[in-house]
Amino acid sequence: MFGRGSWAIVGLAKESLEAFRTILADRTLMVASSQMAASAITRHLNADALGINPFRAPRLDEEHIVGLEHQQELAQYATSKQEARADHILPAEILDCEGYGFSVEQFELHPSMPWYGLWAVSNEWKDVSDLASIKEHRSYVLMERPYKFLQATDKKSVDQETLGVTAAVRKQVPVLLDFNDGRVYIENTNKQVIEVIIERLKQLGAEIIPVAWTYSPSTWPAAILNKLYEGTQHQSDFQKRADEATRFKANEIEKLDDKELESILANYFSMTHLPSDLWIGISGPAQIRLHDASPPIGVKAPTSATTLLNMTNDAKVISGAITFQERVSTTSKKGGDLTFRKDLLCIDVNDKINLTDVGAAMMRGFDIPAFRKDIQREIRQTKQVPSIEQFWSGWLHEMSNAVRTIEATFRELLDVDGNQEAGILPMRVPAADELPEVVKP
Repeated sequence: MFGRGSWAIVGLAKESLEAFRTILADRTLMVASSQMAASAITRHLNADALGINPFRAPRLDEEHIVGLEHQQELAQYATSKQEARADHILPAEILDCEGYGFSVEQFELHPSMPWYGLWAVSNEWKDVSDLASIKEHRSYVLMERPYKFLQATDKKSVDQETLGVTAAVRKQVPVLLDFNDGRVYIENTNKQVIEVIIERLKQLGAEIIPVAWTYSPSTWPAAILNKLYEGTQHQSDFQKRADEATRFKANEIEKLDDKELESILANYFSMTHLPSDLWIGISGPAQIRLHDASPPIGVKAPTSATTLLNMTNDAKVISGAITFQERVSTTSKKGGDLTFRKDLLCIDVNDKINLTDVGAAMMRGFDIPAFRKDIQREIRQTKQVPSIEQFWSGWLHEMSNAVRTIEATFRELLDVDGNQEAGILPMRVPAADELPEVVKP
């Protein structure tokens, strides 16, 4: 978190806040959902499990470890059905252990806003050894030849002698819940992981709503990119730099005295000024299609994208990374006028912007570069470091603002009517009369 990453966004019913807060304060429910319990499940039952830790303590379960003599009982309790748990009283050594979060305060990000944060911890019981090297070693010892040169029966013998090393593999995912805007942000792109996290949030009382980026036409990601490209400024400069790249190595190209323009040419192949006074640059990795029927060509270098886009009249941008900027004018220490560009946010625009299988709107390649710079500047000025909850709540606040900026900009670029709903919206379930008719044989 706090850097370039990819986030899945799902909807959150605001009215489920009280149920969520009630469960956060229930020790019996929270211990079963905790990373302390998930770790016990993985180690004692050799099964994958997902648990949670409070945002302030990503490895709280390791700071206060429940005794080995109680871990089996904890694992069985957490994997049993909720009705069965009612008849089971956990010993104080488990229930009173401080290795898990069990209060609203431990997950609350802001004193007056309904913002919450947690770590979702995925635990996998998997082989962590290099089986190929183990087989090769066994083959040398038992058969005195490389594994590839063994007969089928000999390979089977070596395989039976080969035992891997299994261990719990742990991965942590930050999760932010905004009951004010009705959204959950999960920093992950894995469908299975997102699904398990959604199920855990439901168990914690949060009502999840499937959502998706929704605009028209269906090819709107490419339409946005090409609308931006059509408004590109400095076209002749982009073309000149692309021509230079065909004749010189990168370190041989003479840099411009105009540092602002040089930065644009070095990092982007398009830069457009919007009526909102924001600027948007398109950079790689990108995909360019030379003709409507031709397959897309992947490019990273801005000069390569410029060259391809000028090869045919039908060339189009299919995917790309976009950066929102504002142009800032100030006075330098020497008293002269100074203009620079401030990166506000970045996001990849492509046909993977929705993960419809789990009902999530995606923000791949997302970043808020100004967030870190602004906080570091504040620390230098005030000599005070923000609290952990201030870091988390600040990121959530800026991410929410970024999403609103993206939604509004996409509406503007696609000329969406003011009365038409567009942006991140609940996924629509077709009515019965809209479903295709099934013809029986």
